[in-house]
Amino acid sequence: MQDLTKLLKKYWQFVFLGIVAIVLYTIVSATSGDPRQIGSSYSIAPNGYGAWYQMMIDRGVKIQRWEKSFAQLAADSTLEQGVTLLQVNSQLIPLKVTPQQQEWVKQGNTIIILGVAAPAWDIPFKAKLDSPQGLVRIDTTRRFGSLNFSLGLPSNPPASAILQDRTGNVITQFNLGKGQVIVATTPHVAANAYQDSRPNYELLAAIATNQRQQIIVDEFIHGYRDRSAISDAKTGNFLEYLTGTPFIIVCLNLGLIVLVLIWQQNRRFGKVLIPKPPEIENSEAYIQALGGVLRQANSSEFVVRNIGKANQLSWQQKLGLGGDRLVEVNMIVAAWENQTKLPADDLRFVLQLATGDRKLTPTELNLWLNKVQMINSQI
Repeated sequence: MQDLTKLLKKYWQFVFLGIVAIVLYTIVSATSGDPRQIGSSYSIAPNGYGAWYQMMIDRGVKIQRWEKSFAQLAADSTLEQGVTLLQVNSQLIPLKVTPQQQEWVKQGNTIIILGVAAPAWDIPFKAKLDSPQGLVRIDTTRRFGSLNFSLGLPSNPPASAILQDRTGNVITQFNLGKGQVIVATTPHVAANAYQDSRPNYELLAAIATNQRQQIIVDEFIHGYRDRSAISDAKTGNFLEYLTGTPFIIVCLNLGLIVLVLIWQQNRRFGKVLIPKPPEIENSEAYIQALGGVLRQANSSEFVVRNIGKANQLSWQQKLGLGGDRLVEVNMIVAAWENQTKLPADDLRFVLQLATGDRKLTPTELNLWLNKVQMINSQI
């Protein structure tokens, strides 16, 4: 735990910046929202469809969310014959009904696609259009004209307007075999932001329940996957699965990995290696043992004599008196005064005790050793 504290103190700037980055990203993500959530029945944002979906649930309409691909929907034998599939695009995209979807519609099913690209006209952006349910609020200048009906569909399919004005159609219905394809130029026909405009909700409810079929809300296009779909993605196209994972989940996973590495002090997996204790130098152990014995025997004169002799030879050498044999104390003192110009009282005191045999008290021994150190620093 102490090592972890030291590690955090050393790298606290990086940890702090990481936490700030995660908090800021979380705030931005919460305010801006995932773009794929636009039109999702799970979303309670203004551009979501949570309120409309709940309204249909409260009315007892047979409605459910779908978190698998369209191919799995078309092959699902548990669904009733005749299904209404509601797709709310997160952004405007060109109308394109695949051959598989066309065959599925011809069998008596219905596809409602909200948010199909259409030309923009020089008309007011905000408008209220007449419908059997009342004045429907529309915030777009895009309208389907007569030349837009064949986009992605068979040539000249039978079509009729569900919601229109003098410029063109906002919601158009195409008939294919026994089924219908219904498209709208805006994805916000009954979004949460239009809860105060009840005709919008009632219009989409009437369109979805016109054939009295089971309603399925496509959440697969908004990035939702059920467990079987996730399993298929893992065993099938792994890259597609990764690209479908929200970025915030990736950041949280990376953050957890970093915290685990910090907690484990960046250790690699494997057997814990216990560091060996440092080997003790034999000479150092001998000196410590000898010192303990001399201290126990109170042999201060032995310590003073040997340390004094070693230091005296060193001082003689530095003062130019030679270091082969001991010279008289007076010669050393005289050389000290001539060369250092410093008082020689401490030097004389140290040398006299070193040449004597008097036992010293612990206090006197400490004083003598301190003076030896002081002389070594001055010479």
